[in-house]
Amino acid sequence: MTQEPMSRRSSVLATFDIIGDHWMLMLIEALFAGVHGWSDLTEGLGVSPSTLSKRLGQLIEAGCVEKSPGGGRGGGYQLTAKGIGLFPIFAAGDEWRLVWDNPDHTRQPLWIHKCGQPLRSRSVCGNCDEDVVLSNVSYIPGPGEGFEPAAPARRFRNSRAGAEIAQEGEGRQSLFLQVMGDRRAAQVLAAFFLGCRRFDEIEAHTGLHPAILSDRLRKFQLLGLAYTQLYQERPDRYRYSPSASARAIFPVTAQLMHWGDRYIYGSGREPLILTHRTCGRRLQSVVRCRHCSQPVQYADVTPARMPWS
Repeated sequence: MTQEPMSRRSSVLATFDIIGDHWMLMLIEALFAGVHGWSDLTEGLGVSPSTLSKRLGQLIEAGCVEKSPGGGRGGGYQLTAKGIGLFPIFAAGDEWRLVWDNPDHTRQPLWIHKCGQPLRSRSVCGNCDEDVVLSNVSYIPGPGEGFEPAAPARRFRNSRAGAEIAQEGEGRQSLFLQVMGDRRAAQVLAAFFLGCRRFDEIEAHTGLHPAILSDRLRKFQLLGLAYTQLYQERPDRYRYSPSASARAIFPVTAQLMHWGDRYIYGSGREPLILTHRTCGRRLQSVVRCRHCSQPVQYADVTPARMPWS
């Protein structure tokens, strides 16, 4: 009898199993920008009808989107309350892109906050209001720690997500999509955040095949998200450490975790508990507007531009 593959429970990766490829991220961002019609989505995103249909179907199945009348040919699609709950992930992600994925400094914020300013945000501890940074967070197993049946391996068709796409130069995907639109890269990033540095440590934590792990580590180096340090010779062995830009993704990861804790596992079944060392209390990361310091909610923003502009 074949044993069912198992994976370590993770709210971050469980959220990635719903939103974790570049088309899905772009689609959700378009829905947040108020693009609801089938024709508008296919034209704006430049996506094939079959790919769009599959991604919308997955979001509907996950309870994040519902179909509504109108919206042109194919009808319209609206985010549910569960889907709107994803907004802090995208708000924190847009701030990361403005800082770390904006080489020519031409990228502008996606939203205008209710205070009237283009939305620039900061992620803070909900208890002490200090900035959330990786070095000030500790982890302990949560009540939902353990293993569960692994997600289907081919939920997303994402064959071009490894190191080769990081080398394509002009016209390649944005840095953010190359990381957050690649579940395997997210597994490596999560291992970094939990302190794994050696190849065998990362392999044991992620469960990735050595060839796939080698490819993703190479991808991180090409993208400037990781650097290596030789710690043994004959054979050569390296430690892998996240760069400043990779560590700065942590607030986005914290929001992925919060969403998974709430909507997938539920209160009292969280696989991992985060503590903010600065105040010593359980971390609940909050995204605030840098201008007015108010919490950022989807109801309080309007689109500043289309995601593809």
